[in-house]
Amino acid sequence: SLNLTPMQMQPIDPSELLDWATNSTASLFATNGLQLVSEIEPGLPQIVGDRNRLLQVLINLISNAVKFTESGCVTCRVKQGNEGVCISVIDTGIGIAPEDQPKVFEKFRQVGDTLTDKPKGTGLGLPICKQIVDHHGGKIWVESEPGNGSIFSFIIPTYASDQKSTANLNLDTLVKQLKEHVITKNTVVNQNRKTILVVDDDANIRELLRQQLENEGYNVREGKDGMDAIHQIKTARPDLILLDVMMPQINGFDVAAVLKNDPQTADIPIIILSIIENKERGYHIGIDRYLTKPIDTEKLLGEIGSLLYQGTSSKKVLVVDKNASALKTLSDVLQTQGYSVIEASDPQECIHKALLAKPDMIIIDSIFSQEADLVKTLRFEKELENVFFIMLSEQ
Repeated sequence: SLNLTPMQMQPIDPSELLDWATNSTASLFATNGLQLVSEIEPGLPQIVGDRNRLLQVLINLISNAVKFTESGCVTCRVKQGNEGVCISVIDTGIGIAPEDQPKVFEKFRQVGDTLTDKPKGTGLGLPICKQIVDHHGGKIWVESEPGNGSIFSFIIPTYASDQKSTANLNLDTLVKQLKEHVITKNTVVNQNRKTILVVDDDANIRELLRQQLENEGYNVREGKDGMDAIHQIKTARPDLILLDVMMPQINGFDVAAVLKNDPQTADIPIIILSIIENKERGYHIGIDRYLTKPIDTEKLLGEIGSLLYQGTSSKKVLVVDKNASALKTLSDVLQTQGYSVIEASDPQECIHKALLAKPDMIIIDSIFSQEADLVKTLRFEKELENVFFIMLSEQ
């Protein structure tokens, strides 16, 4: 099987997925004089998946459809199915013979002269689409008649459809609430310019990052290698560190480990920039974000902003719910947003962990909160009077 890097699962709005795909393929339609028609059933639930991967699948199906359609239109239909949300890409092109249809998702198979594993100029072949969809617990198939076009469809399971207590929980709203709270709580008192230390042994990359960051109003200092960086950080503390992994003498992971293990520097946010995908190791050390090179500037600036202006990602959230799968779902989503999560599944455990960990926020199932006057109890605890509560109700 292909070596897929770990998936970043999160709730996704199916109509947004279609918007992104439409924007990404607009130029294909412009050059071929075809039209993309969107048909979206209203009120669709969220699906759960890796946004970029699902986007790859959809873009690939759309670009294949364009390639095999001489004139007319390509329709993208999104509707609720039994097992999840079904996304279909319908073309009016040359179609695929019945005997060839089962083979289109197999690797390195050429079907007639139409489909090869690496279609000209389209992101990725159908076997990879199948693999991504399988990985999401969904399925993908084709219906086609030669001369009458094809319909490629895939189904992605909806978000928490089997769990009563999270079915009505709109996670986007929740995350938004958390962000607003965290930002207001850490309003930047001094609007002084923040200092970022850029550590990379390649002077060109340092210079490039310096220009981009100075344009955004940051002060920039440079470290030419790990030892230089550690020395500089000890003498003048930066607000955030951008750290390359592959450096002589001491690599970025080791530099990060030194900094995160020293109480003096542990709370400085670190973003690792690396050509290799090794997030697990980075997060294990306690780094705050892990981005792969070549650097996506917009994403980098977004991450820097969120780390500097929400305090660091050490925001602690205590999640209390007796439904184990609801607890896990919530935990996963919050962790991908950079929160550190503590879980509790009954009122006693909640009180104990709240006093021990002193979280910034407690997200609590409303049934519990009534059960033991839990919120009132926690509110009167000396160190918890400023904790922010979010209630989850099951309507």
